Amino acid sequence: MNHRSSFQNCREMLVNQLIIFGEEKRTFLDAYFDVRDPERSQMERLLATYTTCVEKLLLGSDEALDSVVLIGSLIRFEYVDFHTADSFTIVMPDDADPDAGHISFLSPVGRQLLLGLKGEVRSINIPAGSMRVRITDIALNNDSLNRMSTGGADHAL
Repeated sequence: MNHRSSFQNCREMLVNQLIIFGEEKRTFLDAYFDVRDPERSQMERLLATYTTCVEKLLLGSDEALDSVVLIGSLIRFEYVDFHTADSFTIVMPDDADPDAGHISFLSPVGRQLLLGLKGEVRSINIPAGSMRVRITDIALNNDSLNRMSTGGADHAL
């Protein structure tokens, strides 16, 4: 697959996400959140911010698609305080497979990294506390595993 058609596939994937989070948002939220759950309101706000960002990115260049963490992005990051690196892909909930390096954007870590920028340092809250991570690379495309070297958990720098 050439580079151009790969980005075209990514653009189509993002348009499908806009449909899910637009026309089918209520059905999507109902599948994962109780109507009375306060997390639902938080997710509605995150999805509104996400869709606005995706709409703007779709108007820009192909290269801009790799500038921000989106659903479908393979991200490489380093643990700032531990001098180690890791990578995984942010995916839709039904595609999550942590053992394969695919985490849902609904997961606590996925939510906190979604819409992150290359080079940005974020504090990620986990059950054991908080850790700082720097996003070192972002690749949104079907061939992202071929474009970026991936490490396993705690892969030393």
